[in-house]
Amino acid sequence: RYVPAYPQKPWTVTTRQLMGDVAGVHRGRGDNRDGDSMPTQPCADLDEAVALFADDQLRFEPGTEHRYSIYGWVLVSAVVEKAGGEPFARVMERQVFEPLGMDRTVVAEREGLDDATSYTPRSILRTRLGIEEDPPPDYSCLAGAGAFLSTPTDLVRLGSALLKPGLLKAETITSLQTPTRLVSGASTTYALGWTVGSVQLAGGPVRMVSHRGSPRGGAVSLLTFPELGIAAAAAANMNVASVNPFALQIADA
Repeated sequence: RYVPAYPQKPWTVTTRQLMGDVAGVHRGRGDNRDGDSMPTQPCADLDEAVALFADDQLRFEPGTEHRYSIYGWVLVSAVVEKAGGEPFARVMERQVFEPLGMDRTVVAEREGLDDATSYTPRSILRTRLGIEEDPPPDYSCLAGAGAFLSTPTDLVRLGSALLKPGLLKAETITSLQTPTRLVSGASTTYALGWTVGSVQLAGGPVRMVSHRGSPRGGAVSLLTFPELGIAAAAAANMNVASVNPFALQIADA
């Protein structure tokens, strides 16, 4: 309906399934057939990004498994762009970043950005052997799957917007934070872009709605606690950094 460049598959794929990572849209190659192979070439626009995986078969019938998908979120971005009638980056700026005052958040374009230098261990995951500067990553194919550059302060602005109605209606927030169920009835503990669970905070168990990731050359964690009205974020410019425990310490304080 929204992205004609993505052809019909044996099963219907919905935007909600893509956001819940239960759609089966994956692109694995060689030894990584069960996961997602990161794009290795630049993309001029989202149409080129969708073309990378448009002809790939679904890995499973939508709704029967849960598996994080980079390319599922690229397809979500294409839906947003087509439904919004303007480039994806502009939709995000107008609908989200500008209303929330997130003026340090952009869809990455390498030229002229005041961004942090990224580092990587000289030996995989072994920082004690030293680190080295990482080549600037190319985010051009990723869009909403990981092309945002931001700051912890801006991420907290985003997290705070999901603590109460304002930018979004109350029922929309609830929908985003409700874990997806498979056709079997089992819960995935993953909502629409958010992991939902429980942690010990301030001496007792509390519900945590969060998202964390390790893009090339970085690590980021955004934690929200709807019942406490708290949002906390942490970021680092090395992908093996343990940012989640640090964000939890901030929230606990």
